[in-house]
Amino acid sequence: MSTNLYARAQRFAKEAVKADDEGKFVEAKNLYLKAAEVLLEMKKFTSNPRLVDTYERSAKGYIARAKALKSQIKKKVPPGKGGKSDDDDELDDSIEDAIVSERPDINLSDVAGLEDAKTALREAIVLPLLRPDLFTGSRQPWRGILLHGPPGCGKTLIAKATAGDVDDATFFNISAATLVSKWLGESEKLVKKLYEIAKEKQPSIIFIDEVDSLTQSRGEGENDAMRRVKTQLLSSMEGLSSGKGDRVVTIGATNVPWDIDSAFRRRFQRRIYVSLPNHEARAIIFKLNSEGIAMDEDIDFKGLSDMTEGYSGSDIANVCKEAVMAPIRELDQTDLINDTSVSARPVRHQDYLNALENVNKSVSTKELIRFERWDDEFGAG
Repeated sequence: MSTNLYARAQRFAKEAVKADDEGKFVEAKNLYLKAAEVLLEMKKFTSNPRLVDTYERSAKGYIARAKALKSQIKKKVPPGKGGKSDDDDELDDSIEDAIVSERPDINLSDVAGLEDAKTALREAIVLPLLRPDLFTGSRQPWRGILLHGPPGCGKTLIAKATAGDVDDATFFNISAATLVSKWLGESEKLVKKLYEIAKEKQPSIIFIDEVDSLTQSRGEGENDAMRRVKTQLLSSMEGLSSGKGDRVVTIGATNVPWDIDSAFRRRFQRRIYVSLPNHEARAIIFKLNSEGIAMDEDIDFKGLSDMTEGYSGSDIANVCKEAVMAPIRELDQTDLINDTSVSARPVRHQDYLNALENVNKSVSTKELIRFERWDDEFGAG
């Protein structure tokens, strides 16, 4: 792993220096940043303090050169003559904040359950980004993916895991609600700039959470600013300013797919239902959310899975939080919490049973039926 990462860092650095020497400053800046990102990621794979120091110093050097180039780019073309204004710089900075600079530390194999959704995402995103040479002619990859389903079922997690399966991918994590509330009046520019930067840093995955906030049906009374934002997003998702070889994918996530405008629904060419976890996945989620805590051997995660039919992943996580707090609560109630010589007892199976009495499922049967009906009509099936 570290050898492959070092080779990638070297490649980015050499390409950056070459572009820098040739005066291709925008390209050089992006390559320096990529080299720095890889070097910082390499720190995870070594306990050698000298190597850690070397990686950090090299990364800081590349970042410093990227900042110098950014300043040089702004000075070379002044605002008003094709250059960037201060507002443009602020937009750039807001998008940079949305970039997950380190490659997500999970991949699709780490996600419990959701096998159909993982297969669909791998075919729609991972394979085209890994092997663009195979997706030519009429075999074109999907540019828009919609993840829909009940809240707390892992839509954000599976999007990040998809990005983790692609080497060199830039992952943009955008909240539609925040974008609209913070940038009302500037959102149109931000959406356009987002896709421009995604093209510069491709392969890119743009993940828009709560995408329904931006893509609701257009109607009378809608303000002009919001209408322009939707028009710009439609244009960007359609790829009107992109080439066929561009590797930019938009993933939207929503808990209310029926609120999405039909024009946006068409842009999300692949609509994937992220459902409640099945029996096997629930047992795994119980286990993952109980790691690192002293446990009795009698805990039956499969039995707990039997009892939590209809629970979402976040519901099960809440059950675990409640259960593992039971030993701490007992120490507090017996006035032993300040005695550091007394350890908390191991978590017992009964703690989970007690927690289940206090934590109910959050998704109703009526809601599930609505999701399944929408998926039957518009989803991937």
